[in-house]
Amino acid sequence: MSIDSIGSNGINTSNYSNINDRKKVENKNEESSNTSKGIGTDTFIESKEQDTTNSTYKPVKKKLTLEEVKAIKEEQQNLKADLIKRFISDTISNQNKLLGKSTGSNINEMPKETTDLLTKIFGSVEDAYPPLATTQEGAQQAISEGGAYSVTAVADRIMTMAKAIAGDDPDKIQKMRDEVEKGFAQAGLDFSKATKSDLPQISKDTYTEVMKRFDELQDK
Repeated sequence: MSIDSIGSNGINTSNYSNINDRKKVENKNEESSNTSKGIGTDTFIESKEQDTTNSTYKPVKKKLTLEEVKAIKEEQQNLKADLIKRFISDTISNQNKLLGKSTGSNINEMPKETTDLLTKIFGSVEDAYPPLATTQEGAQQAISEGGAYSVTAVADRIMTMAKAIAGDDPDKIQKMRDEVEKGFAQAGLDFSKATKSDLPQISKDTYTEVMKRFDELQDK
């Protein structure tokens, strides 16, 4: 042992020196190990566009099943069937008003879906339901041949709607015929409740003309 390794207090300092050296080496090795493991250090990780895209929520649009599509089409067809029945009832009511026999029907109260469909078929609601004359002379002209509520004119409008809804499908045409018959029957019931009598002859003639046109259409 050299004298230089002994301190003034008689303690061997070379041992401490060796211990300190070993600790320094161990600490350095530990830091190196932690760095390699990513411990105790801030590591920058570059964000990729794919990561951002994948983390963004995208709602998945549900595809309708064949049954759901069929149900929607049937519902639309039912709404159109109800429309033609109401159209007949309201139009026959207008005929009767022009005769001075009101049943109290209010045609102005219609949902937007109805007015949109009438506009699509006829061009406007006014073309589907021509305004009523306000004078006795005008009313007589309206229900006479060539008038807006004559047998021919009303039959024209009813068939225009029926063909627009049914198209060229024979089954749908028959269904429209059934709905038209129901519409006239309902108009007859409404008129009977209001007046205690049967439909006027002009309304009966209109029904006969419409059925004749259905016969011709279905024969084709």
